[in-house]
This record gives sequence, structure tokens and C-alpha cells, in this order.
Amino acid sequence: MTTFVDIKPGQWVLAFDEPYGPYVRTMEEQLEMFRQRGGGWDSHDAAEIFHVYKVKDVKPKTYFIGESVTHPGAYLKERQPRTHVIAAGVSKEEMIHLRDRLFAIGDEADDRIEAEMYRRIERFAAKERAKAMTKIHRLLPHHFRSEG
Repeated sequence: MTTFVDIKPGQWVLAFDEPYGPYVRTMEEQLEMFRQRGGGWDSHDAAEIFHVYKVKDVKPKTYFIGESVTHPGAYLKERQPRTHVIAAGVSKEEMIHLRDRLFAIGDEADDRIEAEMYRRIERFAAKERAKAMTKIHRLLPHHFRSEG
């Protein structure tokens, strides 16, 4: 059985936009995807994946939204599934800050991984590029005459 985040009218919630919500995964598995850049949607930004809504009314499996913070092209429905709610708080700013912190975790991890990867490969890359340049010189010697 799905456990919903406790929400009340007047609160602000951080929720997955419907296409990004947990359908084939649990909420925990869906959130753990953000250990990498964009949670697997690396060309999407936080405002596309996560929306911030002010709750107007709460039903057993859905809730109704009032105000919202979404990306400009978002298709919004007034009624949203409670299965997509990640957290609830008292202010819009609190939920935006939580959204940005969650989204930044994977970005920061991937940035550190990439920096370390390039640091480790630097000498190998230099050697391979030198070999490639030698092959180019041998393939087209008439362009690379040595002065001697």
C-alpha cells in the first residue's frame, strides 16, 4: 500500500510533475534516481521535473491545487495525485529550496565524477593524441616535411 505524505489545505507541496512521477518505481526508488544528474532526465531542469503547489483541498488519493510554481510550458490540472507528493511545508520558498537542493545532489556528484575521470585520463589522453598526430604525419608526409 502506498503511504502518502500528510498534507493539509494551505500548505505548499513539492511534487513530481505527472510525467516524471513514480509509476513503475516506489517513491524511494524514484527519489534515489537523483543521485545522478537530473535523475536520468539530464536535459531537463528542476522546474520541469518538480512542481511546487499550494494545496486547496485534500481527498484520499488526490489533492486540488491553487497557486503553483512550474516551468512556463507546464500543462497543469487542478487535481493532482497524492502519489507524486515528495514533501509538504509552510512556504513556497521552503519547497523551492528543497527542490533545488535535491536536484543539485546529482549534479554535484556527476561534476565530481567527471572531474576525477578527466584527471585520471589526462596522461593517457596526451599519449594517445601524440600517437594519432604521428599517424597523421605519416599518412600525409607531403604536408609535414621536416626541416633538416
